[in-house]
Amino acid sequence: MALYGILDCAVDKSLHGRVEALPSGRAVCLYEGKLPPRIAAVAPYLVELTPTDPLSRAWRAEGWGANWGLLLSSDESLTRVRRRLRHFTQVRLPDGSGPVLFRFWDPRVFRAYMPLAEPEQAQAWFTDIDRYIVETEGGKGSLSFTFDGGAVAVRPGPPPAQG
Repeated sequence: MALYGILDCAVDKSLHGRVEALPSGRAVCLYEGKLPPRIAAVAPYLVELTPTDPLSRAWRAEGWGANWGLLLSSDESLTRVRRRLRHFTQVRLPDGSGPVLFRFWDPRVFRAYMPLAEPEQAQAWFTDIDRYIVETEGGKGSLSFTFDGGAVAVRPGPPPAQG
């Protein structure tokens, strides 16, 4: 099972440089096409993580509690997970207007939205993805979201171990 993160480069100016420092093939922007540099610098990136890589260590030490993004686990490739997640980047508003950007990678947005999602909506989020993990407000813990028995299950846990 691979561990991925979606980093929100808009919340910390250092994140884009950290993404660019990853080895080739370990990061991809969630936005499609060639982006102007000012947009690329603040875009969300799907990154493949390992427990000991510098980005993972930085996320645990500096980013947890700072809304850097969310974690997820999957047996699928980076390319396939990106394709799945791109389905959720734009939504229509309740009045039918839109589409508008849905910043689901922001842990504040994800932890508010996911428990309210209807089962058929939520199920789509878990196609190709086993679990999502976000920080709790203030970063003192974590919330793990899975799809069990036709509904989203939310389990509290500790923050990731530093090291």
